[in-house]
Amino acid sequence: MKDFKKIVKNNKITVIAFICCVIFVILVFTVKILFFPDEAKAIYGDRLDGIEEVEITSKEQDDIISNLEAKDEVKEASCDIKGRIINVIITVNDDVNLDTAKALNSEILGVLDDDQKGYYDIQIFIKKDNDDASFPIIGYKHQNKDGFTWTKDR
Repeated sequence: MKDFKKIVKNNKITVIAFICCVIFVILVFTVKILFFPDEAKAIYGDRLDGIEEVEITSKEQDDIISNLEAKDEVKEASCDIKGRIINVIITVNDDVNLDTAKALNSEILGVLDDDQKGYYDIQIFIKKDNDDASFPIIGYKHQNKDGFTWTKDR
């Protein structure tokens, strides 16, 4: 015990600095817990409640892609789901016009049932490989709406 007191007495500044650091760390964690109490929750919070009941399976995603790629107008298609938004990216042939491209939304909606359409928002990005002034176009369907809203024709 004498050795411990001797070490503390010889290193007063170091001991005080160590105690201050420990107190500072405790204060930082206290403030963090005070200001960020729900850090352990998912990034979406409770916005995805009920998604298990209408979840879109990988088979349904593959069906969307295969239905689109079966069309002669489509070169390539991909589907990605982030939270409650379905993003579909479609590359169409260079000779496809706007109306034909917009009509591809029926291939997506045909795979989904009414509950899924009422839960998810759907975004469709349609592009061409060439420099067409009227492309790319974006279609968006809100979960509470029946049809798509498209970017203004250029």
